[in-house]
Amino acid sequence: MKSILLVDDEQHTLDSLMHHVAWESLNVRIAGTAGNGKEALEKYRELKPDMIMTDVYMPEMDGIELVQAIRRENPSIPVIILSGYGEFENARRAMKWGVNHFLLKPAGVPEIEAVIRELIQELDVSEQKQRLEEQYKREIDRMIPFMREKLLHEMLTSRYQPGNIPAERLQYLNMPNPEEVLAVSLQIHRPAFLAKLSERDWQLLKFGADNIVRELAEEEFRGNPSLNWYILEYTDGLLVIVLFHRIREEETLYSAAERLSEKATEKIRTYLKIDAFAGIGTVRSSLAGLLDSFLESREVLETAEFQGAGQVYPFREWGRLRSGVDQYGPLLKCWNESLNLRDMEKARRSWERIREHLLRESPPSLSETQTICVGIMSSLMYFWNEQFPLIPPPHTMSRFLEEIQKYYTLADLVGWLDSWVGEWLRAGSQELFGKKGNRLVESVKQYVEEHYREDISFSAIARELFVHPKYLSQLFKRVTGENFVNYLNKFRIQKAIDYLQTGEHMVYEVSEMVGYKNPTYFSQVFKMITGKSPSEFIKP
Repeated sequence: MKSILLVDDEQHTLDSLMHHVAWESLNVRIAGTAGNGKEALEKYRELKPDMIMTDVYMPEMDGIELVQAIRRENPSIPVIILSGYGEFENARRAMKWGVNHFLLKPAGVPEIEAVIRELIQELDVSEQKQRLEEQYKREIDRMIPFMREKLLHEMLTSRYQPGNIPAERLQYLNMPNPEEVLAVSLQIHRPAFLAKLSERDWQLLKFGADNIVRELAEEEFRGNPSLNWYILEYTDGLLVIVLFHRIREEETLYSAAERLSEKATEKIRTYLKIDAFAGIGTVRSSLAGLLDSFLESREVLETAEFQGAGQVYPFREWGRLRSGVDQYGPLLKCWNESLNLRDMEKARRSWERIREHLLRESPPSLSETQTICVGIMSSLMYFWNEQFPLIPPPHTMSRFLEEIQKYYTLADLVGWLDSWVGEWLRAGSQELFGKKGNRLVESVKQYVEEHYREDISFSAIARELFVHPKYLSQLFKRVTGENFVNYLNKFRIQKAIDYLQTGEHMVYEVSEMVGYKNPTYFSQVFKMITGKSPSEFIKP
């Protein structure tokens, strides 16, 4: 129930208002009455009514002065002015002080009641608006991050043109309009043992990974006010780190992304004991390029990870990662690749070429030759520990370093190393003999057939088969003639065609059904493989 203060210096006017207006049916109670402006001001301060109805001409303080005094304390309280006929100046002065309800004496009861109803409606609207604003103020700090995340998700899934995102929207969400943007895809892989435990354990690991990345970002970028960062959970196990740079310094932004990615993958692996891999897109010059940077980060993550080259894969360097160029040149590169492929015959031929090269075109110093020998031995040791972790190697590195010091001529040193290499290669062949690579490849294919709808980690497949991912990747390519990524994409796209041709599913549904969480990326892969868009395969 609303309350009203009635003010008039004529008692019969007050009596008429109190007894003839249907206050109860209006849901209004009379808070009090006053005979002049001074008394009315005191009662207003004491009673705090919701509305005021006042005459203009009164002793000590007139109605306009009363309105002025009250307005200074409460600018929004509704006021009804009662005034004599033709007193336009009173109306003009009242309107100046925000009084929009002006009744001429003698006002009829229906007219007064209509104005009261209008005031009550205005009060209800005002109160509702005030409640909403108060609620909004309480919720805004909680809502802004969600709204910001929603916009970022849109930018990672939709093609925005330059200028399509209003500056006002960015400002409202406390986001800068950057000169440069970059996306990092950070994938954490669910360990096989967790599949047998509860979903809660996996969610805790994801929560822990998210916290690690946020803490590192906070620490890494605290002293750089020109750089803004955002972290999104894009899919189950995939975090996307979005970096905004307010100035144009491509190498600064790229270096910041690389440092954060390296620290994050290392800490997640160290503290949570799960694999984490990061793909870094290229730096783009506007918000419209964020989608391209994100797609690059996904592409390099899905491609380079299978090479087993490390944990962080920058898009601009993934070709170098894939080729495996090493500091000793093409001969040693071929040697290392042979070991990674577990091709002992090819490794033997590679060593023979290295030996002939050393004897025919000897390095300028003995120390450089020793360095090459240490590199070859390190490759053998790494190969053995990776492939046969439970079997002691033929010799230890400490013994190798001890014996290499005994040889001072090139011929003796190379002859000695030749015997060592031969012994290691024979031991490796013995361990590998009878193991059929085709069986491993068939196991990979079977895994794809059973899990193509899910996020597939090649490293996880290799762990389940107890082989090194780089070896399995190269073995898969040697047996099938294509790398794992191409095989997986072709398998998924063929399944997608089957689903599309039923005419029962939309393109975005099929994308999810065959393991692509991003419909845009799915369409790009689909067209690259088939030469057509997915919609062309939908039967009318």
